[in-house]
Amino acid sequence: MKRQVTILAALALLLAASAAFAADDVAALKQLKAADWTVPGIEMKMRLVPAGTFTMGSPKEEADRREDEARHEVTITRPLYVGVYEVRQKEYYDIMLPGFDHASWQFWRGPLHVGAAYNYRDWQGGEGGKLRPNYPMECVTWHKAVEFCKKITAQEEKAGRLPEGYVYRLPTEAEWEYACRAGTKGPYNVEGDPKNKDHLKTFAHVDEGETTDVGRKKPNAWGLYDMHGNVYEWCLDWYGPYPTGKAKDPTGPAEGKKKVGRGGCWCGETGPFLRSASRYQFEPDVNFYAILGFRVVLGPEITR
Repeated sequence: MKRQVTILAALALLLAASAAFAADDVAALKQLKAADWTVPGIEMKMRLVPAGTFTMGSPKEEADRREDEARHEVTITRPLYVGVYEVRQKEYYDIMLPGFDHASWQFWRGPLHVGAAYNYRDWQGGEGGKLRPNYPMECVTWHKAVEFCKKITAQEEKAGRLPEGYVYRLPTEAEWEYACRAGTKGPYNVEGDPKNKDHLKTFAHVDEGETTDVGRKKPNAWGLYDMHGNVYEWCLDWYGPYPTGKAKDPTGPAEGKKKVGRGGCWCGETGPFLRSASRYQFEPDVNFYAILGFRVVLGPEITR
């Protein structure tokens, strides 16, 4: 009996310590001091990126440069948390379709929803196939990506785990490039010969037939994976010309027809659209591209 009491007391102490540790983590997050944060419930890993100033765009001599990449100085005035990985299929379905029966769903029974991930199962695994929960979510519209972010914001606001004035959302185009570069100034965020395809494939998933598990390649200096390749990533901004001169926390044009996609993808040539400065544009309603996904940030709320 005495032993049972001792064990129960020890368990109570462990639970109390765990609760205190969790409270300390939340307090650090809300003060923007936690270096890392994992969103409870879906295990989405976030990394703190400091405020800072960088040169956005590319120099005229950069190979494969396009005219919409005019260089200009940008300051990100407040720190933000950036997803360590592109949003995975498991995270997406857990939030957008909680309780979905992945085990019994079959491809020929119809899509999960409008814009279901194309690379949802490995059909080499036999009838039904093997699930790919760690593959990036793709075939998702800009609107669905925004909805996903709003659902996480509502969850975390209810739990009291948001820094004041911060929400989960898509990154602005400037935030995306700032996070991608992580202090680098060359074509890619890992230094080396940009013409060496073997070097490129150490940090960029490209030209390999389909998407793959997130995090298989080398991360950038801030510990962020797949900023080059795997899938294009939706940004918050409408596509348009860059502002002239210096800019602070730019959010792109007030209106437009297409949204910005960044980072390149798994298909195509190993080069032009993978670069840190490269810009692409997609209609926000497009939902049939297995090349297009997204990454989440926890950043200052942006209202228009």
